[in-house]
Amino acid sequence: MAVVGSTTPLIALDAVVIDSETTSLDPAKARIVEIAAVRLTAGRVDSADPFRRLVRPDEPIPTAAIAIHHIDDGKVADAPAFEQVWPDLLAFMGETVLIGHSLGFDLAVLKRECQRAETPFRPPRTLDIRLLAQVVQPNLASFTLEGLSSWLGVEIKDRHSALGAQLATDRRAPNRLAHPRRGPRRRRSRDHV
Repeated sequence: MAVVGSTTPLIALDAVVIDSETTSLDPAKARIVEIAAVRLTAGRVDSADPFRRLVRPDEPIPTAAIAIHHIDDGKVADAPAFEQVWPDLLAFMGETVLIGHSLGFDLAVLKRECQRAETPFRPPRTLDIRLLAQVVQPNLASFTLEGLSSWLGVEIKDRHSALGAQLATDRRAPNRLAHPRRGPRRRRSRDHV
């Protein structure tokens, strides 16, 4: 793993891109039903060895959540509980920087799941693609994952699966956001530069 300092270019980061699917959009109540991650090594995706786990939330999954991510109680009935998945996820993440879209939500849910499981949670070093895009290109029409993916020229597959969302986040975002003048695929007038 490369040494990461305050001057490390984004494209040189060794990192893990992470996303979760949950039972709620309220991090105080949300339970994880799926978590996925992939490694970035020097800006390249290692999609050959992704981390993807369904997680049994030990409570019914609301119909509204099922409508979004299509994970129902039957799909997670035989899945491990969070406390069984957490050690594997920690090992996968290691000490690398975590990257995600609206990462604060995922971290808040992970922290809450650790509290429920009476397991320590140590906040990792992070890079939130949404926040970075707001700094790099503050006039974008949308900072949703769909909006950023369109701006970066990244196709989203399986948007509401943890693995699909984080693959969209990691494909080009660190490189494109590190070089904002190369960001959008469409041509701009001089007024927008």
